[in-house]
Amino acid sequence: MTKSMLLLFLIVLTQLTFAQTPPDEILIGGQKRPQVLLVGTFHFAYYDQDLYKTDPEKRIDISSPKRQQEILELVDYLSKFKPTKIFVEDFNANNALMNNFNAYTSGEYQLSVDEIDQIAFRLASKFDLDTLYAVDEKSMMHDLYNNPNTKAYIEELTEGLDFNADFGESEIGQKYLEWYEIDDDYLLEATLLDYFKHLNSNEYQNRGYYNEFAGTIGKGSTRVADVLTLGQTSRNMRILHRITSEITSEEDRVLILFGSSHTESFKPFFKASPEHELIEFNELQTN
Repeated sequence: MTKSMLLLFLIVLTQLTFAQTPPDEILIGGQKRPQVLLVGTFHFAYYDQDLYKTDPEKRIDISSPKRQQEILELVDYLSKFKPTKIFVEDFNANNALMNNFNAYTSGEYQLSVDEIDQIAFRLASKFDLDTLYAVDEKSMMHDLYNNPNTKAYIEELTEGLDFNADFGESEIGQKYLEWYEIDDDYLLEATLLDYFKHLNSNEYQNRGYYNEFAGTIGKGSTRVADVLTLGQTSRNMRILHRITSEITSEEDRVLILFGSSHTESFKPFFKASPEHELIEFNELQTN
């Protein structure tokens, strides 16, 4: 083999070696990463702030003896994760969240039906955690609308847009509504643990994520995309920013309890992240 042929062979071999290097060998290597468990939930108190609203006759009573026993079963399942930090969908206005939690650990507070009380309070107490991280955020849309200097811009941007109507009148929107009605029927019969496994499955989370865009994206002008970006997308990104800023150690075991419409957006982020290890809800194992 001539020197020129040998050189060409080495160049080709080097290029193939680089091309075949899995990105995680560089981005992660053998580094230990903080673990993240997403727990998507429905709102136990049925606040009716979302587009889809469960029929009153199909709402479960989380305070009933049957459902309370199921809550304990769900908390026991989540305990396999052994969280060191718990993040919840709350603003902790006037420190109400932490005041209630501290009163609960002192035996001076009766749990409300809210999922934060029912799940997060119990989990945090079980693992002797002294803090619940309230990381909910308002969207950029909210900030711009409430700023006198930019309110007119938001009014002009949203003029004539009705996302609820567009969703409800679209074929895909009607299919989502049908799906959610069937889902309510399932919850009436299923245990909470079985329902949470269903709600946090990859299939549910993937299709649920698209609900944010169904019947709206691709319709009308690019104002639609701008409103989506400044609204729910902005809110979710702000929440993610706050969560990740509090993940400070490779030993952190982070449990994120949020409405499933949020965890559906969080999941692609943590699944793609080389800095965090996403633990699948349905694959929890006793360590």
